[in-house]
Amino acid sequence: MAEPIQIFNFLLIFFGAVYSVIIFIYTLGWYRLKTFSPPNIKLNTFVSIVVPARNEKNNIRNLLTNLTQQDYLKENYEIIIIDDNSTDSTTEIVNDFIEQHAEYNIKIIHLSEENPEAAYKKKAISKAIEASMGELIITTDADCTINKNWLRSFVSFYQIEKPQMIVGPVSFHNEVSIFEKLQSFEFLSLIAVTAGAIRIKRPIMCNGANLAYEKSAFKAVNGFGNDNFSSGDDVFLLLKIKQQFGNKSVRFLKTLDAIVYTEPKKKIIDFIHQRTRWASKNKGYDVKILLVSFTVYMVNLLLIIGLLMTLVYPTIFKIILASMLIKMLIDLPILFGITKFVNQRKIMIYTFPMIILYPIYIIITGALGIIGNYQWKGRKIKN
Repeated sequence: MAEPIQIFNFLLIFFGAVYSVIIFIYTLGWYRLKTFSPPNIKLNTFVSIVVPARNEKNNIRNLLTNLTQQDYLKENYEIIIIDDNSTDSTTEIVNDFIEQHAEYNIKIIHLSEENPEAAYKKKAISKAIEASMGELIITTDADCTINKNWLRSFVSFYQIEKPQMIVGPVSFHNEVSIFEKLQSFEFLSLIAVTAGAIRIKRPIMCNGANLAYEKSAFKAVNGFGNDNFSSGDDVFLLLKIKQQFGNKSVRFLKTLDAIVYTEPKKKIIDFIHQRTRWASKNKGYDVKILLVSFTVYMVNLLLIIGLLMTLVYPTIFKIILASMLIKMLIDLPILFGITKFVNQRKIMIYTFPMIILYPIYIIITGALGIIGNYQWKGRKIKN
């Protein structure tokens, strides 16, 4: 009968090797992804910018201001705010902004809370798309900040490449505490993996805070689907478009002009709720993505188990320490790439703390995503 240490070592080596291959491939994809430089062409695509909003009184005016300052003909885009049953003054602020900026095509749609188990965000966006006039749908979140070339960069890329879906970069800003900076660093790693996977034509995730897709493609795949999940308006649509139109139908827009910025969570409990919500949609993924998620989860779980085992088997401490250092070396190239791209090289100083803390958070949120409940925008969501 195999000893516990032998079994542990085998699992650590096996999943570590698979993890190394996966990260190497995504890293290669990131570095092969060219930065997009918009050429000087006529831009005439009509765009519908869709923004789901719930209780965003502190953010919605800033976003609307950003959207009305775009370097793009105002006649060629519309802004659709979907008020998801806000209980604050979001609606009043939007209506006031519309009145003050009558020259822009802005409208607000109200989504009533008819079913407490509804897929809220997907329902909201779907209703906005039904009322939209754009050939290209671009979604962002009400708490995001964007620059004036954001819309132009998406349309330029779309008119040249003609993909069915364009995934844009998202980054945190206004980080103050170490906790917020660690979130920023970890989130950038997810964006780099997202881009690398898309470049090798194996897209696995995206972020609805910066996402564009053809309205015709959305209709061709019958919308988001998976309404039993409250989250997943972004990834589930990506998977359906990939299946319908092929891996080349999804592209990543690598340019600073396309970045949208949002703020990290200030409280640990809010962070846990957010990541639990993200993890909850894993159950709806296809087998290939699940294998990637499972590998990442197992590597981090084994590191934590290994640390606990050192209480009984002190001799394996060197193995765990070596494994963490090897994992850090494997992760470093793609982290260097993404931090250079967003001009945040200083954040690399959090590499070692992240190596220590990341396994703990992955295990907790991964488990909660399967069995736990969470809160989102004042709602309690049951898995």
